[in-house]
Amino acid sequence: MLIIAICDDLELDRNHLVNLIQNYCNLLFYDIRIKTFISGEDLVAYYEDEKMGFDVVFLDIYMGGDNGIKTAEKIRKFDSQCKIIFTTTSTDHALDSFKVFPFNYLTKPITKEVFNVIFEKAILNIDKEKQKILTVKTEHHIKNILYKDITFIESVSRQILIHTTEGTVVSYLKLDEVEMKLNDKRFLRCHKSFLVNMDYITSVEDYSFILINNTEVPIKQRSFASIKKNYYTYIVDKTDLNNHL
Repeated sequence: MLIIAICDDLELDRNHLVNLIQNYCNLLFYDIRIKTFISGEDLVAYYEDEKMGFDVVFLDIYMGGDNGIKTAEKIRKFDSQCKIIFTTTSTDHALDSFKVFPFNYLTKPITKEVFNVIFEKAILNIDKEKQKILTVKTEHHIKNILYKDITFIESVSRQILIHTTEGTVVSYLKLDEVEMKLNDKRFLRCHKSFLVNMDYITSVEDYSFILINNTEVPIKQRSFASIKKNYYTYIVDKTDLNNHL
């Protein structure tokens, strides 16, 4: 099931998106659930109250109260994985939005043809992420962990601690082995003992990455400049800003 949010203060635009989504998903027999919000504050309150997120969030940039960019910043404190698709009358805010990892933009008025192309890309991206699994051996079991659930991995003595959104998994692999197994650009070796999922990074402070849950992951000081550059390159590539400017 795809769980989708639409946040727009204009009822006409909300209804238009609902129709576009339903028409596309009915043709391909996708099971969906859509929830609509009339303000950024309502959407953030839902995250706070329900403690659950969405696969895709359609977010209007120009709203009363918190605009779309500000709302997205708050959403990212709860949900680093959802595909944020901004709906807007202008892409002037593209550079301002890179830090919240928008998946794409839809410029109003939104046509069926353009919507279908972007929505299909989002769905394919979501399906691909759900298929990527790291399999490791723990003391008593074989554990399958979704890439998207891993926040960071650290090496401690002869163990590795795989920190996930659901807890910590302990294995006896070497960090070098895990890095080779993952082979995914979202994971950055930022220290000899740490591998971080850049999707969960919110900021760089001193010689540390600050994650969405306020955990600090150290950055190797001698390689600080190149590691930080790799992170910023990942941000730009992920948001694909060049396509919107």
